[in-house]
Amino acid sequence: MRQLTENNRATGTNPVITATVNNGFGNYDNMTDDTQLFISSHIAQTPPEHLEETLRAIMEHPHADVPMVDDKGKLVVLVDAPTSKDAIRTIESIQSLANVYSFTPVYQHEEV
Repeated sequence: MRQLTENNRATGTNPVITATVNNGFGNYDNMTDDTQLFISSHIAQTPPEHLEETLRAIMEHPHADVPMVDDKGKLVVLVDAPTSKDAIRTIESIQSLANVYSFTPVYQHEEV
């Protein structure tokens, strides 16, 4: 994997990787949101011929960063949002991109 940014966001969280399985976040419009910080990391997979296009689309999200990619179409995606609603909207938007055929959660951290 090649590093894209020199100044990755420092989260101050434990580097232990936690896997979670979630088939959807459901209706989040009625959620109360006391969360002050929501950080998660994901591995996105896209066809190599669509890598640059997918990278640009992900980077358009204000709460998303892509610190690393490889030539096979894998991207490390960090979501750093002030609320869980913002994080969920960002995650669902990235999952729905036309050329993203896999978006696997790797780590999640919330602070209230």
